[in-house]
Amino acid sequence: MIMSSTSQSKEIKQSLFINTKINNIMKKLIITAALGLIIPLMSIGQSTLGPGTITTSIAGSPHDFSTQAWNPYNATTTLGGQICQPCHTPHNGDLTTVDAPLWNHAFTTATYQMYTGFEFGPGGAGYGVTAPDGTSKLCLSCHDGSVALGSFGAQIGTTFMTGGAALATDLRNDHPISFVYDSVQAGGVWASSHIYSGTSTIAARLLDENGKMQCTSCHGVHSNSRGYFLRMSNQGSALCLACHKK
Repeated sequence: MIMSSTSQSKEIKQSLFINTKINNIMKKLIITAALGLIIPLMSIGQSTLGPGTITTSIAGSPHDFSTQAWNPYNATTTLGGQICQPCHTPHNGDLTTVDAPLWNHAFTTATYQMYTGFEFGPGGAGYGVTAPDGTSKLCLSCHDGSVALGSFGAQIGTTFMTGGAALATDLRNDHPISFVYDSVQAGGVWASSHIYSGTSTIAARLLDENGKMQCTSCHGVHSNSRGYFLRMSNQGSALCLACHKK
């Protein structure tokens, strides 16, 4: 049977239409499958916690707790939206710490698993750091999720930190903290006297008074002008390269 040119044209168009539909379906399946692989991998390498509201002061930042229901001095009370009191107090501060002025929050008493990863200490066994200290312990008094957020000023809170901000007590997959920086010179980092920006040295700007690296080496808790409470911009990995020789 000989088909007319009109019939042939219709059949070609139908065939092209079907092939196009099949190709589109296959592309969607491939993209869906790829995302299924990529998204879990992304969750391994970075926190799902966003950078937070960008602000040059603590007011309006993720550390502004003045509107939180767990804060007994929030904006709904007669004392009116206290921002500072979950961490500090003007009177009767905790005298057992010298790492922050007039400390007001309950301390964590958790036991931690510390970082002992790649080339960190002899045989990768760390540098004898068995627990966080200094300002890192203050940070973890909320961020390990073991102490209630509202446990300050002798009060006992009932709301605990969860989600991406809660590091828990297994710190083996987090950057090491509470170690003497100069003890890791063989690990490919600059000397603490290294000027990483302008006239700023690692010792003067990024380490605590005992020459240790702490949470506050990278994060400044009172300003979120760069997101993630970073002490300096990490564009081009600048914050990482301030210490690491790469």
